[in-house]
Amino acid sequence: MTDIRKNVILAAGIFAVCLFCCAGAGFGSYRWNEKHFYDRIAAVVSVVPERQADIMKALKDMEACNINAGREILGRYSYYGHLPERNFYVLSGLGSMAAAFAAAGWAFFLFYREKGKLKKRTAYLTEYLRQVEEGTYGISLERSQDVFSNLEDEIYKTVLALRESREGLKKEKENLARNLADISHQLKTPLTSLNVLNELLQRRLVKEEDIALVRKMETQTERLGGLTAALLTLSRADAGVLSFEIREVPVSDLISCALEPVLPLLEEKGQQVRICGEKDDLDEKEGFGEKDIFMACDLGWTREAVGNLLKNACEQSPKQTEITIRIWDNPIYTGIAIEDEGRGFSEEELPRIFQRFYRGSSAQKDSIGIGLSLAKSLIESQNGEIRAQNRAGGGARFLIKFYKNLPVTSK
Repeated sequence: MTDIRKNVILAAGIFAVCLFCCAGAGFGSYRWNEKHFYDRIAAVVSVVPERQADIMKALKDMEACNINAGREILGRYSYYGHLPERNFYVLSGLGSMAAAFAAAGWAFFLFYREKGKLKKRTAYLTEYLRQVEEGTYGISLERSQDVFSNLEDEIYKTVLALRESREGLKKEKENLARNLADISHQLKTPLTSLNVLNELLQRRLVKEEDIALVRKMETQTERLGGLTAALLTLSRADAGVLSFEIREVPVSDLISCALEPVLPLLEEKGQQVRICGEKDDLDEKEGFGEKDIFMACDLGWTREAVGNLLKNACEQSPKQTEITIRIWDNPIYTGIAIEDEGRGFSEEELPRIFQRFYRGSSAQKDSIGIGLSLAKSLIESQNGEIRAQNRAGGGARFLIKFYKNLPVTSK
């Protein structure tokens, strides 16, 4: 039997006893006053037996008598309206009220005590589930016989199933990470061999057309190596086995590292890069240097993600144009926007721009449609988000937000 049921039965019993006592007190009061009244009338009749007929008539028809005259006669002998037996009514009423208040007080006490128990149990179960959500399974669940007993049983079963599922998923991720590492090693070995063979062929060949063919083969081999590395990185990020070394990084270092592999393409197309604030209010000298903005991220992977976005902006912009990098910071996130002066995105392209292997209408011939998807996966794996949008004055914009609740794992 649960505590609530016991308390309900106890409160009902107390209420029944109080109700029985009140009913008994009322009935006893009625019987006592009736007997007392009968004894007094009998005493009066015994004193004046010759007037017994008149006395009986007065008892049966009080309206025919002068009650005020009788009260005046009684008053001469100090008998007034507040007769001694009336105190019994008062005492009985007070006792009944005290019993009723006692029952009500006990009922309220039981109610608030149970309410406190329910609140405490709810808080305990909520904290238990919060810790389970964080991955802490070592805490044993307190078992009690109350209304939460069935709920506790179901929670305990669910937690056990969840723990087994997470442990199985962890093992699967570990196996996947090992398999991807093996695949990466197996793919790099023949690619390295192909590069070595290309170099040997270039040394032995004399004709220019043969050398040109070997160089094309070398270019395609490098492209295959880059594609293989990108696909493996993307697969590891999707599987959650990509290792991130999170530390406080100056945004200036991140932008410089991301721009470095894109500089040859920028020089070839005669494009300029401008770095400013969110609303053109941050000069390069003011934004970088002593007042540089810091954010928590993995420099290597974030550099690759931002580099892919810069490469896309450079490829999609005409020659002799400007690429703008906007940087700003607030208490919630650090923002980076990359803007170009190209044609922008069509309505059909925007929802699919980050899809894997998607190539827009203006994509380069050698594009395989994986760079933007990889950038999105790397940014979101570090508690960030990225959106693609069109600028009001023309051109495309990639808006990146790195939120600030990411724990630092390395200094």
